[in-house]
Parts: sequence; structure tokens; C-alpha cells
Amino acid sequence: MTLWIRYLGKQLTQIFLFLFGCLFILYFLIDFSINGVRFLSIGTTDVLELILYYLRHVSMHLDLFFSLSLLLSSLKVLGDLNQHHELLALQMAGLSKKRLLIPFYALAALLSALSYANSQWFAPHAQDAIEDFQRAHAKKKKPIVREHVHSITLDDHSELVYQSIEGKNLSDVFWIRGSDDIWHIKRLELGEVPCGYFVDHLVREKDKQFQKLSSFDQHPFPQISWPEETSLDRFIPFENRPLSLLVRQAISRSADRPKIFAHLNYKLALPCLPFIILFAIAPLSMRFSRQKPHFLLAACSLFCFISLMTLLEGLLILGENQVLPAALTTWGPLAAVFALTLRPFWKI
Repeated sequence: MTLWIRYLGKQLTQIFLFLFGCLFILYFLIDFSINGVRFLSIGTTDVLELILYYLRHVSMHLDLFFSLSLLLSSLKVLGDLNQHHELLALQMAGLSKKRLLIPFYALAALLSALSYANSQWFAPHAQDAIEDFQRAHAKKKKPIVREHVHSITLDDHSELVYQSIEGKNLSDVFWIRGSDDIWHIKRLELGEVPCGYFVDHLVREKDKQFQKLSSFDQHPFPQISWPEETSLDRFIPFENRPLSLLVRQAISRSADRPKIFAHLNYKLALPCLPFIILFAIAPLSMRFSRQKPHFLLAACSLFCFISLMTLLEGLLILGENQVLPAALTTWGPLAAVFALTLRPFWKI
């Protein structure tokens, strides 16, 4: 490894870790100022549990922390190289500007790999642990018992939503066949032919209101069937599912495929942000100027980064609701930014 790679890599890594730590401390101070009294009001609160709680928060937003830290650290390192004329000296030694970016892209590749690993193994379990910690430290006003809602997508693309399961009996079941046809079943007994007890059939009339079409004390449902591998577990939000599970569910036939595709593309695209950031800021930061407006450059970069993240979050909702194709909502903005920055990057 040459001397200049070690030098740039050391400078970039130190500043990146410093800024990453500052962002973590800032996040901790803001959240702890809001929830600290509630967390510390219980005398059994362990410091280690509190640290793990905030580390799980970082895991949930690791892509944002990585991208923002890389953006600020790259601006700092490239700005210092330009201001101290080190960039000019390295170029006079025969090193091109693109070659000088090798340590930056090596760090971006490492951050992307860590982001994918986090999405697969750590982030899916962080949300459940965060909810358990918050529930344990909630204010004891009223003993409200809340159960998760369970959901199954059937072969005919209808949806079965139920409150709980005991043995082979589902309680408080809604069979949603469509936006105009819903069955409510107080208890559904599973078997070769599922049988419902205390059944109401709701249909949307011409006035857009739901009316009870019929009621039964007992009614068979031979139409209800699902694949044998379907598990009667609670519904896991799409954003909390690991990458491998999203890939398997995207391949299989399911009524939730548009939503699954939207979140899968979103999770695959976010780790690519470090590369997009370097493409965008490298031409501006490495341009020689005696009076470079560093503060203005950093402010504009932060504004563009926040705008891009907000746009991606908004387009994710459109992708979930099938307003726009899932791939377009995520990869479209990134492709547009890449296209805008490709020509300036090629000229450096």
C-alpha cells in the first residue's frame, strides 16, 4: 500500500468515525431529553440495556448515519487537500484526481457491505427489541393489553385477518375478498373444510356504505385455502423483514408483491448512496479555487442530501400503494442524480 493511500485513508477514517460518533451522541441527546425521565423513572433500568436500546436505534437508521457521515467527512478531507495545496502536489507527482478517490470508494464499498449485512441480520430484530424496551418503560396509567393483528394472504389473493389463534381456531376473523366484499367471523375452525361460527357478510352498496347482507350461526368456507407452508404467525411489517425473506416473498405469488417489491428495492438502493454521494461532491470539492465557499458547499450538499432522502421516503409510499412502479420510485431518483453528476465526474 502506497504512502498517499495510507495517508488519505487514515485522514478519512478518523474524520468519518469522529462524525459518526458525533451524530450518535446528538441523536442520543435529543431522544434522551424527550424520553429520559420515563426511562429512568423505573429503578430497575440497566445502563447496558439503555446503551443497547440506542445502538438498536442506530441499526434502524444505519444507512442514514453512514451516508451523512461519509458526506461530511469527504467534504472535510477533500476541502483540506485543496486548501493546503496537497491535492495539487499529488497531481504533480503523477496521480490523477480519479485515482486519488480510491480510498474514498474503498470506504464507500465497506459501508455498503455493512449496510447490506445490517439489513439482513441486525435491523430486522432491532425494531422488536426497541418496542419491547419502550413497552417495559411505558407509563403505567392503565393496564391496556394490546395484541398483534395477524394476516394471511390466500391463494385467490384475498386476505384473512385475525386477532389470535388457539389450537386450530382463529378468533375475530375478517375475510377480505375485495374492497366491496368482507366476511366477519367470530370464530373460524380450521380443518379440511373451514367452518365459521357467528358469521356476518358485509357488502358495499351503491351508496358506498357497507350493509349486512346476511348472518349465520354456522357457515362452511370451502373457498378458504392457503399453501401448506404458510405459517400462522403475526404480521411482520415489510420494513422489519430481512433481505433474504423479502427476496423469497418477491419471487412467490402473493397479493403483497407490490409492497414487497417496493421495500425490497428501497433496501437494496439505500446502501448505494455512498457511491452517489462521492460522484456528486468529488467534482465540486476537487476543483481548484483560491476562494472556495466551503460553508456554502457543505450547506448545499446537506440540503440536497435531505431532499433526496425525503423524496425517497415519499416515493416509497407511492410504490407501496402501486401508484408508481416499485423500481421507478427507488432507482429513478438515484439514476437521475447519477446522470446529472456523471459528466462533471468524468471531466475531473
